[in-house]
Amino acid sequence: MSFHSSCGRRCARALTTAAVAFVLLGFGTQAVAAEADSTMDSGAMPGMNPAQVSTGNEHGDQNPADQDTPYGPLSQIDRNLIINVRWANLWEGPTSGQVATRSPNAKVRAVAAQLSREHHELDAVTDETAARLNVPLPGSPTPLQQAWMKEILSKTGADADNAFANLTREAHGTIFMLISQVRAQTRNDVMRAFAQSANEIVMRHMTLLESTGLVRSTSLVVGSTDSAPYQVFPTWSRVLLGIVVGCFALIGTVAVVRVCARYTPRTVAE
Repeated sequence: MSFHSSCGRRCARALTTAAVAFVLLGFGTQAVAAEADSTMDSGAMPGMNPAQVSTGNEHGDQNPADQDTPYGPLSQIDRNLIINVRWANLWEGPTSGQVATRSPNAKVRAVAAQLSREHHELDAVTDETAARLNVPLPGSPTPLQQAWMKEILSKTGADADNAFANLTREAHGTIFMLISQVRAQTRNDVMRAFAQSANEIVMRHMTLLESTGLVRSTSLVVGSTDSAPYQVFPTWSRVLLGIVVGCFALIGTVAVVRVCARYTPRTVAE
């Protein structure tokens, strides 16, 4: 038997096996993704007013052009800061309110109560700013933020406290960079005042969360917002599809390498 025909058949079998695994993974992923997406789209999370939930404006402002206003040009990143602050208020306010009543830790209860109160106050400022600048606001958190809410509120005791402290601290750190960028660069007077107010509140919240003693160092590491100026997150189905594609590539590569590694060339008789 020649090398080419033997190796070819082995590679074909390996790739067929990988393809079958890919299909099976795909079916499983579709089921999980459908369940996850239906959970994320099912409506209000615990503690949220159902009237706030809407399906509009789920991906931030996609228009890169500046908009003229009586207060100066309004850039895309300006508009997306307002949207991001609304998203933060929609999940951090209700979640903090529930933690404030459920936590066994007196320090966590006090911090959560202050975060809940100040996010409601900040939301009123957000509404006013959006109305003045004609910026449409979302009515529900992003899918990832809804997952954070579910993770925190599905836990109890110290586990819930840890999840709350770390997830909210990481989220505050991410939006803090965006607020600072807008505060430094915006040419819109209303946005400058809004960013100033948001900056003070978010900085205070980061300090409060750190004062609980529960924040891990990994929650203090946040990524750059240069390539993603606002929190637009992929759906669970897209995340799981990416995992499946990665698994398929890995299985195929391993199978081909193993088949080729077992081949020992035969000496052809003269």
